[in-house]
Amino acid sequence: MEKPAFLLMILLAAGLASGEENCRFFWVSRDALVHPDTLNALILRAEAAGANGLIVQVVGRGEAYYRSEILPRASYGGYDDPLAYLLAAAKPRGMEIHAWINAFLVWSSPVPPADSGHVWHSRPEWFLGHVSGKSSRDFTPGEAEAAGLVGATLSPALPEVRAFVASIAEEIALNYPVEGIHLDYVRYPGPSFGFEPGAVALFYNETGCLPRNSPEVWKRWRADQVGMTVETVRFRLNSSAPATLLSCAVMPNPATAYGDFGCPWREWLDRGLVDFVCPMAYTPDRSRSRALAAGALAENSGDVVYGVAVYNQPVASALESASGALALGAGGICVYSLNSLPAGGEFELAGFWGTGSPRHEYGPHLFHMVAAP
Repeated sequence: MEKPAFLLMILLAAGLASGEENCRFFWVSRDALVHPDTLNALILRAEAAGANGLIVQVVGRGEAYYRSEILPRASYGGYDDPLAYLLAAAKPRGMEIHAWINAFLVWSSPVPPADSGHVWHSRPEWFLGHVSGKSSRDFTPGEAEAAGLVGATLSPALPEVRAFVASIAEEIALNYPVEGIHLDYVRYPGPSFGFEPGAVALFYNETGCLPRNSPEVWKRWRADQVGMTVETVRFRLNSSAPATLLSCAVMPNPATAYGDFGCPWREWLDRGLVDFVCPMAYTPDRSRSRALAAGALAENSGDVVYGVAVYNQPVASALESASGALALGAGGICVYSLNSLPAGGEFELAGFWGTGSPRHEYGPHLFHMVAAP
């Protein structure tokens, strides 16, 4: 007798929840993709560490480390297609590959991009504005550092920007057998940004308010703009590549993630917009680390692949934070980054990770089909 569709979905989820391994992931920044020799060495280190997944930056500074019809080509040599090479090298070693995309951040050099087709040149009206009136595209390095701005950043409030980000995610998911798309910089740089004239006009038209007079309404509205970007990406993936997971790198404190950065990631998990999040809890301070873990894992703990850093502390110190997060129910650990892992760190990780630990099941996408925004 044929089973009803909803029962098949429940049985599928039950099957997924049994016998899988904990997420043992690395973030891999785009520097690893500049040449096959560099990438090969890092893949071997990830294998020695016991990793079962890599979140690899294939879109950085608005440039592609894959064959794209949307973005200009990044600077690399030794192969035609870094992402295709990575998939062929890492997947046979049992590693998931999640394609990491910098969503709104598109340039972070004091020298403008050379390619005239880069969004920095072609769409100056898309860029985020500061409360002072200056575009994020026009900040000097000193001004950017003072403002907490990494670089030129697109406005989440513009539907064209949301469609642009979603089209990049869709292009990768359709053309490469990645397990997931991972969005980074899917947030405002801070509370002083989002004041570009087009966004303020949209806010006024929708609410009848001005930001300075209605700060709580403004805060909610900014968060909704980022959420609509995630929703747009989710919808495009559901339509074109429904098996593709969606995750985000997020600020670890849920309250400030929402209030300062417009990134209400718990809402995204509750709505099934994302399959998991990776809080970037990079602090080497032990008491701060414990507080962040308690806050980040108070809800939806199994949907959190907890992020720890090895660039600013010894591996053993990072593993203390990782151990605490796993004890609170985290669905795994993601280490930032494979590029900065010190010599011998892979063996410390292999001893910590071991094998056969229960793994959280990502899968809100099995139950939620998002309507077109």
